[in-house]
Amino acid sequence: MDRLIKSGNVLHLVMIVLLIQACSFGRRQSELVVPETTRPPINALTATPVLSGQVSSDEAGQKASVVAETPDALIDVSTLSVDFWMNLPVIPEGISDRVRSIYERGLQMGNNPNAFSKVGDCHSTNPYFLADFDLGVEAYHLGEYDYLQPTIDYFNGSFGRASLAAKQGLSTAGVLASLWSDWRQCSSNETPLDCEFRNHHPNFALISLGTNEAYDVKLDPASFEPRLRRIIEHSIDQGVVPILSTKADNDEGDYFINQVTARLAMEYQLPLWNFWRAVQPLPQHGMRSADHLTFAPTKSYTDFSKPEYLEYGMQVRNLTALQMLDMIRREITRAPIEEKLVPTVQPLPTLSIAYQAGETMLSPIDGMRLMHVPAGSFIMGSDTGNPDETPVHAVSLDGYWMDRTEVTNAMYAKFLNAKGNQLEGGTVWLDLNEPLVWLSNENGSWLVLPGREDYPVVGVSWYGARAYCEWTGRALPTESQWEYAAKGSAGFRFPWGNKGLDCSYSQFSGCGNRPVPAGSLSKGASPFGVFELAGNVAEWVNDRYAEDYYGQSPLYNPMGPVNGYYRVIRGGDWGSDYIALQTAHRTWAGADKQESNIGFRCALNP
Repeated sequence: MDRLIKSGNVLHLVMIVLLIQACSFGRRQSELVVPETTRPPINALTATPVLSGQVSSDEAGQKASVVAETPDALIDVSTLSVDFWMNLPVIPEGISDRVRSIYERGLQMGNNPNAFSKVGDCHSTNPYFLADFDLGVEAYHLGEYDYLQPTIDYFNGSFGRASLAAKQGLSTAGVLASLWSDWRQCSSNETPLDCEFRNHHPNFALISLGTNEAYDVKLDPASFEPRLRRIIEHSIDQGVVPILSTKADNDEGDYFINQVTARLAMEYQLPLWNFWRAVQPLPQHGMRSADHLTFAPTKSYTDFSKPEYLEYGMQVRNLTALQMLDMIRREITRAPIEEKLVPTVQPLPTLSIAYQAGETMLSPIDGMRLMHVPAGSFIMGSDTGNPDETPVHAVSLDGYWMDRTEVTNAMYAKFLNAKGNQLEGGTVWLDLNEPLVWLSNENGSWLVLPGREDYPVVGVSWYGARAYCEWTGRALPTESQWEYAAKGSAGFRFPWGNKGLDCSYSQFSGCGNRPVPAGSLSKGASPFGVFELAGNVAEWVNDRYAEDYYGQSPLYNPMGPVNGYYRVIRGGDWGSDYIALQTAHRTWAGADKQESNIGFRCALNP
């Protein structure tokens, strides 16, 4: 197949057409009669069918656990039998240290821990494979597998997204050939794999290939392994965890493709989704033809509500794939990646503290609820982020109060009615021409578009933010106050902890592409009960910006550089990716900058 792809001749085009036709599903098989058979017993945690005469899941898990003991070395697989993979469980019981290492590297590279990509042929395309899970709860039925709902929430947005590396007729050769790339979204000479990773920055990839190259393998069995190996190694280089899969069919006649796939999974210590084993107890092994899966007589490909539906190949494929992602999610989030050593925090001198963490007060000026942040010490910055987040350094702060939410449109309208939209720093405080600004001046009165009162105000310059805070008797928080309120003394990666992104915790890219009402994401509260410190809208702070300031920052109550045009912005916004939402991330803009993704909150220093 490599030779055909490079040739560019007529035979090449004919072969592509034949591959696409061979992988065409045709219409849904809703008219199929349910065979009189029983569903294979599937363990709720491992999704492992119990097959007579085979190694148990526990025994296989014990064998697999050896892999995790040597995370930096590839496993010697030369002694494995040709059919060793048949005894492996459908879903492994855990992940290796090597997988954790790849995952951590992906985080450092900016990959999204809540995103996965599909890499495969027609069995990995929409609408058949996993897509229903992004259509809302009415589109799928988990039945007794409702324990999988957190995984659907965790990877929201990846299930239904059309992958640039999954399409009819695709093979390992096609994944590595720019000829198969979508010219509308991919650069010249960019492969489907590169294009998919560049556009979506996943931390994981479900790789399911082989059906479309059985004929090639018969002609040249030596070609498949090096191509799959290239895909694996390229994924790892990009910080993407490859999740390999065996296939249900045996078009090549000797299970060579499954053997190679499983052997490479063992060698690289990667998760193997042994789909072949899952379909063995099904009628016709879940196949309606040599290389096409059967469909249950239901409207949804992800309807698991009746036992008889799990007698069909596509339903079992979707269930076991979701169970594989569930295992990955639970293992990754169970034990956060160990943080690197950071400097010892110096104790703060004894101060008289009148309030405790979690206590609140209500501003009589604008009605804002403020959360108390007690005096304390923390490690500021990060040694895994951008250069301006270094060096990590200890900071100690006096106690203060922080606005629980971002300042809203209604609050800012009250301010404008009291002070007017004044000119400062070369611009008025609020830019009415900026998108998502929901305020207007009608006959001298500042009004908010009905229904937008509680949304965070945007389009405000740094001067306009400072003026508002001063009007209320408060001030813009310093950069150190902002970061401490977000990460706490524990040094969380995100305000809610070290768990990855979730649209119920933060409003970021992929969660609607617009802000949400202030205070509506309480699940993402920081250790001090402050809301939306990651995402929704980015926030002005008081400090001037200097890339090297952390190298000279004082220990106690730092106030930022004395001079400088740029001001610091923190927290990321509704269009941000994973990197910008981390508590240590910094960005900046001129004080006159006014954007639809920049708002602010205030702090009170007793």
